[in-house]
Amino acid sequence: MHFRIVSVLASLAFVSQNLVCAPIQQNPESLGKTLSILSNVNNNDERGYTLTELLEAAKNNYNLEAKDIAILQAKANQAAARREFLPTLDGSYSFQDTDNTYRTMQTQNAQLQAKWELFSGLKTYNKVREKSSLYRSSIADRANTQEQIFLNVIEQYYTYFSNKSQKVALEQQHKQLEENIKRTEKLYRSGLTTIDDVESLRAEILSTEHDMANIVLEMERNKLMLSLLTNLEVKELSRVTIKMPTFTLQKRQDLIALEEQANSVVYQAKQITYLPTIALSDTFAWNYFDTGSYRSKPAMNDLFASMGGGSTSSFYGSPVMMQMSYPRTQNVIGVSVNMRLFDWFNLSKQKEAVRYLAMQRQKELAYKKYEQEKDERLYRKSIEIAEARIKSAEAALKSASVSFDNVARRYEAQVLNFSDYLQSLSRRFSAESTYTQSLNDYEIEKARYIYYSGQQIEDYIE
Repeated sequence: MHFRIVSVLASLAFVSQNLVCAPIQQNPESLGKTLSILSNVNNNDERGYTLTELLEAAKNNYNLEAKDIAILQAKANQAAARREFLPTLDGSYSFQDTDNTYRTMQTQNAQLQAKWELFSGLKTYNKVREKSSLYRSSIADRANTQEQIFLNVIEQYYTYFSNKSQKVALEQQHKQLEENIKRTEKLYRSGLTTIDDVESLRAEILSTEHDMANIVLEMERNKLMLSLLTNLEVKELSRVTIKMPTFTLQKRQDLIALEEQANSVVYQAKQITYLPTIALSDTFAWNYFDTGSYRSKPAMNDLFASMGGGSTSSFYGSPVMMQMSYPRTQNVIGVSVNMRLFDWFNLSKQKEAVRYLAMQRQKELAYKKYEQEKDERLYRKSIEIAEARIKSAEAALKSASVSFDNVARRYEAQVLNFSDYLQSLSRRFSAESTYTQSLNDYEIEKARYIYYSGQQIEDYIE
């Protein structure tokens, strides 16, 4: 009897040993290989766009093209302000057919007037300085927009690889669960386990599939955002790293744009002035009097007669006198000086309002400069913390892998229950995902530091 019991137990142990899947072995060599794969999960994929290619394509972003047009507009305004120093030439022509109580006649007049503003009270000079500041501001604003787009591309790019590594971890977990559910079903059919273990595994597989679907959606969202930012049809990506930035603080492009805007307001205030304007003009006129159309009416003769005129009336009402009133050509050169003598209250209030606007821009600029100093220290610390998280995540992955080896062996020997095994398996794949995410977060933090410190992102892309 004792021999038969021993034989049955030995048979059950042999069946259990054959049905249990081999646990994942994580010796130091295989673990190092796992870490290498996780740090670059795209090595085995079809070659996709690199970060350099994405940033180059992002230069054709529609927002940047709009900024290019804004630069052209600011440049045209600057050129128009400079041309106000040049003289102007105006032309006019008029035709008149006059029919009144005293006479009828037809006249024509053409004029050319050249005018040169010798002194505008420094208005034109300061207007040129204002438009030049706005032109430089538009250039800096375009450069800052480009850096912001580059940063958005980098964030989407590395977030995609974080999601992809999580997807890989979930696929491995799904595969492990599928293998274990086959083993558990065989054990259940042999009467060595309960239906609870089988259903728990099925529920875990469904939960993993749900998580995988969400991750796939996030990856598609990352690729669509990259397509929007770069005007490319992004299908695959190849992972590269960013060089370690130099810890230095430079003036950011948005600060340059804001500084130039503040300067433009200062120049705008200087255009409100009490100084006089001095202009030189030369007007050439051509007149034509149609003698054939001239006819005096009896009322004119009666008028001069009532005034005691005789032959004089016929002279002043003759076509000869009309021709003297309308000389064939005439040239007038003049100098004009204009100065507003009494409107000081209005001008002073206008100047005061613009001065307040300039003070507002200066305060905003001071705040932005202080904010950049804070950002530089913050993201420098973020890089240090990201480095520490990588080391911590790597150590956690090693620990979770070793722990899972032990749990798998003990579960195989029926020492631990099924719940402990699932928890250990989940911790192991969660540690893999955390490690790869820490690597990608490290790259994002480097890019953020480069942007907020005022450096150029393209200078650090390998």
